[in-house]
Amino acid sequence: MNLKTQPVDRISFILGMITAFAECLANESKRMALSPPFYSSDYSSVLPEAERIAREQGIHLWYEENPDLPPANRLHWFVMYKFPEVLEEYKKLRNKGFNPIRHFSEFGALLSYGTAWGKGADGVLPMMREVRPTEDTVGRILLGEGVWPPIRDKE
Repeated sequence: MNLKTQPVDRISFILGMITAFAECLANESKRMALSPPFYSSDYSSVLPEAERIAREQGIHLWYEENPDLPPANRLHWFVMYKFPEVLEEYKKLRNKGFNPIRHFSEFGALLSYGTAWGKGADGVLPMMREVRPTEDTVGRILLGEGVWPPIRDKE
């Protein structure tokens, strides 16, 4: 694949997905998320803004270098989470030899996949474990600092 001829800027795409998943984590719709995979050469381009997004949304990032993948095809990502015990659960699965690329189903519960339609889902009462102050990452990136929300005219 020729990265120079792609119609979508890869770094912007990665950061956009990180922003979307960060919002899901901040509002506890997901327990954990994985950023889009990226090459080690992308790390320095992605890191500063990824860290800012995480700070704004009250979540954490852990850099997964995937030493268990072949060097020629090695991809990296951020494990994104709000609560530290979730990262520990992820690390336990990794220590058992599971990798999300090869054993995605092992990580399904941590990624909150299959819960909306799971048995008894209609009986779950939504609640937040912890509300943290967040900033408007989407507005900042798309519209600029201080533009969103717009000020309403007096009626």
